[in-house]
Amino acid sequence: MSAHTDPAALYERLRDEGLFEESDEEVRLSDAFAAARERERAALAARDDDAIAALRETYTADGDVEPDGVDERTLADAVAVHETCESVDPLTSLHVARSLARDGLDGTDPHVPDGFVSLDGDEIGRFLDAHAAAVVYCWREDCEPCDAVRADLDALRDEGVVPDAVGLGAVYGPDNVDELRDGYEVGAAPTVLFCAGDTVASRFVGNPGREALRRELELLVEEA
Repeated sequence: MSAHTDPAALYERLRDEGLFEESDEEVRLSDAFAAARERERAALAARDDDAIAALRETYTADGDVEPDGVDERTLADAVAVHETCESVDPLTSLHVARSLARDGLDGTDPHVPDGFVSLDGDEIGRFLDAHAAAVVYCWREDCEPCDAVRADLDALRDEGVVPDAVGLGAVYGPDNVDELRDGYEVGAAPTVLFCAGDTVASRFVGNPGREALRRELELLVEEA
């Protein structure tokens, strides 16, 4: 963010251009921005490494943030800020996205493992086409096995079992019943799909345990 940017003026601009909504003294992120954020996160997940690197350079140019220090979720959110508020330059959009993350307003879903991008059913195909190897986690709410699988996927990612090149997607089953059933033969949650390109190479239905997930992830990476 430019040293000459006035925070109050920036807030007014973000509000006037539709990032925030105010009602009854309550301020919240707009539905339009929330939709743009989900759209850009899915779009970024489908980009290759070179395209992501170029986008990082665009959004960090002439700033104090190193490109490698910007995670993909924050980068996608910055693109969504810029899309929603076109008068806000890319670097300022990045700083706004980082502020939203610090304030807990980055839309993180506690049901979705860290590093996984939320997908609608009609986005799965494009997501798989963009990755030589991918994992798709299908979940629902009020589901103890889902919570256990999510925690195990979190832990395995933290351990470095999953390389950055592997696509990580999450689909909320109740909103995507037809797409999951007809396209991927998914009829229960949790289901974890291990995909090579657009082909489902293997799957787990229910909670297989962390070590089983680890073995399947390692096999997927070896064969990718």
